[in-house]
Amino acid sequence: MKKLKIALLIILMAISTLQINAFENKDSLCTHKLILNEKNQIVPWYKPTVDGAAYAHVVKLATEFLRDVLPADEKSGLKLYYLYSAFNGPEMGEKTYSGRGSANNPACVFAGLTESLMKYSQYTGDRSYLEMIRGCLDFMLENGTTPLENWKWGGCPYASGNPGVPKFEGTSHYGGGGGDGHLFLEPDKVGEMGVAYLQFYQITEEKIYLDAALNCANALANNVREGNNKQSPWPFRTHARSGVVSEEYCSNVLPPIKLFDELARIESRIQLGSETQQRYKEVRDKVWKWLYHWDGPMRSYVWKGYFEDVEYDHENRNRVQITPMEMARYLIQYPEYDPFYKENVTSLIHYCNASFGTQNAWGYNAQCEQYFCMTPMGSHTARYASVCAMWYAHNKEEWYKNEAFENFNWATYCTAKTGYVSVGPEWPSSWFSDGYADYIKHFMDGLAAVPEWVPAGENHLLSSTSIVQRIDYNKGEIVYRTFMPASTEVLKLTAIPEKVTVEGKILKRDDLLKSSEGWSWEKLPNGGVLRIKHQEGRTVKISW
Repeated sequence: MKKLKIALLIILMAISTLQINAFENKDSLCTHKLILNEKNQIVPWYKPTVDGAAYAHVVKLATEFLRDVLPADEKSGLKLYYLYSAFNGPEMGEKTYSGRGSANNPACVFAGLTESLMKYSQYTGDRSYLEMIRGCLDFMLENGTTPLENWKWGGCPYASGNPGVPKFEGTSHYGGGGGDGHLFLEPDKVGEMGVAYLQFYQITEEKIYLDAALNCANALANNVREGNNKQSPWPFRTHARSGVVSEEYCSNVLPPIKLFDELARIESRIQLGSETQQRYKEVRDKVWKWLYHWDGPMRSYVWKGYFEDVEYDHENRNRVQITPMEMARYLIQYPEYDPFYKENVTSLIHYCNASFGTQNAWGYNAQCEQYFCMTPMGSHTARYASVCAMWYAHNKEEWYKNEAFENFNWATYCTAKTGYVSVGPEWPSSWFSDGYADYIKHFMDGLAAVPEWVPAGENHLLSSTSIVQRIDYNKGEIVYRTFMPASTEVLKLTAIPEKVTVEGKILKRDDLLKSSEGWSWEKLPNGGVLRIKHQEGRTVKISW
């Protein structure tokens, strides 16, 4: 009887939203049977009675699929994510996995995979994922970077490429939904890739990646301009050699800001010099000021410009979910930059939920990508969930935790048991950006924000304010090394440690973490949360 009532409810909701024709089975979501709990909330298909257990599981499936299952292109020998933006597979009734997509989006994919796989590598200790990052970044440097000399955007990555072509130079067609255009790039992706290069430099300390990051930073600094309500400090699309602009406005200025911020934060180790740092700071501050000006998106809410495969939008009609959500995440992480961050974070979260949240045919909320594509998607739902989880961790308001819980639960259904991650129930094919580069890191951020969701009986490093170069989970001890001496790490452990040392020096327990160095312990029903704060050493050992 209960199943009958649920089925009738689902049918009524499907009819009311005019989406019933998009679904094969109203009792299923993507490739899984839909499961509800006693509160009529959607719960994950994997271990539905254990809150959060599915989050790490779908990440494991997705990352291992990319590494071990996804085939290489027969002609080039490259993994499909080098050549295509999307792919189909047996989960859709195809014979095998094959690449597809009208325009490739390598910068978005490679930058996203850098962050996602880096976080999963520190979570598991598996360094094979770092080699996957190296492959992506090296390929971009060799096959998707503009000449350094005599180009307005010299030494910069292209955001797009023609599908199946192992050389990125923008796309051969553009304007009507086909990409940027030949030799056109997107400055916001220059920022994203610059951050990726800089992150990997901090893992490897190999100068080639620092130089690549600095090329991106210099191009951004050289080409910044005055922003207003019609043009942003950097255009959305511009010719890499001549600097001719084809689309003026892009609200996604946060990646370049993050690049300049990170270069400043690690200055003591890379020693760029005071003149260079001052130049970067002036550019960073100029762009930040535009963000909060009446003409900027923090006031106008014209959050537009990110996706390389949409038609040109000179009237700024489109709105995207990614940029305001990432702005909210940044303010949670760095509240010192905005005295009104509490009001602004709350506004950004609720704006996105009102603008992109959609009640689908099952009656459960999910998030859409943009006005030009109002389809519920796993990656954007996971993004919204991760920001809600982080905001809950900051202010302890239960509403945000529940939002994170319900949206993460919905997003888990996009991952099949094989590790194939579909865009969503209405779009069963898979995109490397949405399903992997973007999707994975949001679950990792959610686990870091709410450690009680980390599987019981396991030890994991969840977050660090410094890049973690390597970590080893050994019997009786965990040893890791950070790039910066000053850092704070958060770990979920099975038991309270007996000793914590930094470079052999014993740290004292300090549950308020008021001193410059120390560690705290927060007991949970299963294990607890260890927070470590250190200032001078880089090698940390936790032992029992």
